[in-house]
Amino acid sequence: MSSKTNRPVYDIHAVKRMVQRQLPVDVIDRIAQVGVTVQESRHRVMKRGDVNGKPIHVVLAKPNTVITVYAADEWDSTITVCRKRKTAVSL
Repeated sequence: MSSKTNRPVYDIHAVKRMVQRQLPVDVIDRIAQVGVTVQESRHRVMKRGDVNGKPIHVVLAKPNTVITVYAADEWDSTITVCRKRKTAVSL
């Protein structure tokens, strides 16, 4: 396990969702730190991991705040999307 300095900070909404969905903090910590990146934008990143074989998405506000967690359905969680904004070219 990584050091406590790398642990994410939890938004109150994320804490409520974790309690509601009975998701353990240590597992959400691990997904937030080393989960598969599904989507990323300038301000947020979504990571995927598993809890007891169930796919879970963890959404973080950069750099390190968990803002929500939820169970992904199987089909959506098998897709990895990485989008990069194209820069406009002036002529």
